[in-house]
Amino acid sequence: MRLLFNSASSVVSMPLRTLSDLLCQALALPIPNLLECRAIVQQLLGAYLQVELEDYIINPLCTISPTLQKKFLDAVSRLNKHEPIQYVIGATYFAGNRLKVTPAVLIPRPETEEWVTFLMHQLAPPTSILDIGTGSGCIAITLKQHFPQAAVDAIDISKEALAIAAYNAAQLGVAVHFIEMDILNEPLPATHWSLIVSNPPYVRMQEQSFMHANVLDYEPHLALFVHDGLLFYRRIIQLAVRHLRLNGILCLEINEALGEKIVDLLYRANFKQICLYKDMHQKERWVIAVLEGRHGS
Repeated sequence: MRLLFNSASSVVSMPLRTLSDLLCQALALPIPNLLECRAIVQQLLGAYLQVELEDYIINPLCTISPTLQKKFLDAVSRLNKHEPIQYVIGATYFAGNRLKVTPAVLIPRPETEEWVTFLMHQLAPPTSILDIGTGSGCIAITLKQHFPQAAVDAIDISKEALAIAAYNAAQLGVAVHFIEMDILNEPLPATHWSLIVSNPPYVRMQEQSFMHANVLDYEPHLALFVHDGLLFYRRIIQLAVRHLRLNGILCLEINEALGEKIVDLLYRANFKQICLYKDMHQKERWVIAVLEGRHGS
């Protein structure tokens, strides 16, 4: 990979397109097409050189210092070991926000952004929101931005994840109350919320064989895998019955194979207006339900 530059100890100047092509050539990834490779390289250039799309068109010469050379070489090495690009550059985007991500948190998915965006456009403004299993804080932060009058609480079992989420909220100037707790074994605070949301661990152990190395080897298993695919749904539904306000709404991201079973759990818990939605890939991805006639506000 040192062939990427003439010398790793001297300043190098070259056109951006040339640098982009060299980085693509250095990536030994099983990438299906050149466009995807270029998209990954563009993220690297954006992170390390603050390069915008227009710069590729203008194609100016860029100066690469020894420090930047080392960053590029290290990044290519990590990518070739299947580490996700988001962890390599330490950030990702969700609903227009740039968020810090590390291996302590799950990388936010477009499918999650899809249902969060759906909620923002479909719901009347809630007065209070609880996000269970907040991870990077992407859901809680986005909802607080869209519903600024709502009081937002966000729970996670991981102290490391909560530190990342708190950092993201502070960077974006968003007020979210973060709580460290294990929802499977601890009670929620004595509060009622008008909206409860969650993207809980839902990948069953037997489904690991279908997952790519960049997920299995790098993303936190605590946020992904469960022996019982319904474990968190049963608990979250139980908690929602106790802690949702009158006509409160529960929204859950789900395992595509468990949609009907989760709908049945909701029916048995006396939820109404239960709707199962498909994502952009036509897979059952989230469910919304209303708890009627339970708690006063």
